[in-house]
Amino acid sequence: MREQPWRRFVILFSLAANRLRAHYMDRSGLIITRPILITANPTRLVDMLNTMSLGNSKVYGMDPTMHMCDESCKNMQCEVGDQAIGWIEDRQRRKLLIIAVLWRSQGLFSRGTVCYRVRDKDGVEYALKDCWVDEAKKDHEEKVLEIVRGIPNVVTLVAAWDVQYEGESDSTLRIRKRHGGKFSPGFRCKYHRRMLLTPCGEPLSTFSTKRELISAFRDFVVGGFLLLILLMFELSLIFVSILSAQGNDREERPTRRP
Repeated sequence: MREQPWRRFVILFSLAANRLRAHYMDRSGLIITRPILITANPTRLVDMLNTMSLGNSKVYGMDPTMHMCDESCKNMQCEVGDQAIGWIEDRQRRKLLIIAVLWRSQGLFSRGTVCYRVRDKDGVEYALKDCWVDEAKKDHEEKVLEIVRGIPNVVTLVAAWDVQYEGESDSTLRIRKRHGGKFSPGFRCKYHRRMLLTPCGEPLSTFSTKRELISAFRDFVVGGFLLLILLMFELSLIFVSILSAQGNDREERPTRRP
């Protein structure tokens, strides 16, 4: 999952001292099965070999809502051709071309965040963020982006959605239910989310002049300053609301007479 962050999960098998184990890993944690003695259960070994050699990409945990080109694409007519490195589905299940991988997280049991530069059928480019988030914080980032909408030099949220898999929202809870419903201690359900953002900027490493670099830092400072003002305004509204609620509470309390 570290080298292929577009996996939904990973299934591995280990064999030691004639004992077979299955290892299941996703963004919520790791599950290891009890050892099976293959000398007493040889069919289990055959089942494992069949799974590893004959299983399709879904069995291996690959995300069917996207495709990353590899060496096999060169030997067949790939639908993206030479103009992209893959495709990914948007909210309406339309395919966006993946032009480049901008950034990806390195943790195994984490949000699994990957940022892509994508292009629609009209040639418009966006930044697309693909990640796994805790159920309690599923809409947090979307709400923040709605609050800062319109601030200069801050990306604009175009769309945010749950990735759909076989007609349902994709999550680690759903995956585990389909594989026996096994849960690790402290299990936290993570939902598969995507966000489409605009504009999609260029990495600082691509800048060739000092003017470009200074201009980027200037835009960052301007946007950060406006965000700070907005935050202070939001905090002042919250403070006023608290004071108003306390004042109303005092007025409603009956006065005691000696």
